[in-house]
Amino acid sequence: MSNTATVGQARGQTLSLGQAAALMGRSERWVQGLAKAGYVDKAARGEYALVSLIRGALAYYEDQLAKNNKSAAATKASEARTREIELRIQERSRELMPAEDARAVIGELAALFRAEFGGLPARFTRDLEARRALEQEVDGSLERIAGQAQQASQSLALGSLDSTARQEAEPSSLGG
Repeated sequence: MSNTATVGQARGQTLSLGQAAALMGRSERWVQGLAKAGYVDKAARGEYALVSLIRGALAYYEDQLAKNNKSAAATKASEARTREIELRIQERSRELMPAEDARAVIGELAALFRAEFGGLPARFTRDLEARRALEQEVDGSLERIAGQAQQASQSLALGSLDSTARQEAEPSSLGG
């Protein structure tokens, strides 16, 4: 039997409303809704062509999929706009600062630490041996602080100041 003959026979097959609903696994009302929306052509009162049912159901679900894709894209765009607005509000209320400003603050604090603690041994004692020992301790602490500041600055530049970087940047982990 040729393909044309098979399609011709299938086009001639009709199903009652109940049979169509059972075939689709949906209610009779749903099948009637497809027909009312123009997805399915009625063969006669309460009768539907098999081919029309299959094509109509496919078209209906393709339309639903397209609507959902558009809706999902619109939702993503809306969420992005909402996030942008939230960030602007946080920045204006000083809850959020540009990464560039944060890096500048880190640099200024590191320079302040170095300036203040670099002169501590000389202010603390005139004993040269004790001063050298204290200078070594201070220099070690300053190097660790500078390393942590550099890591925090790099994390800010990458936008990834994660929990590990935050823990490393805490004063308790700087000890010596």
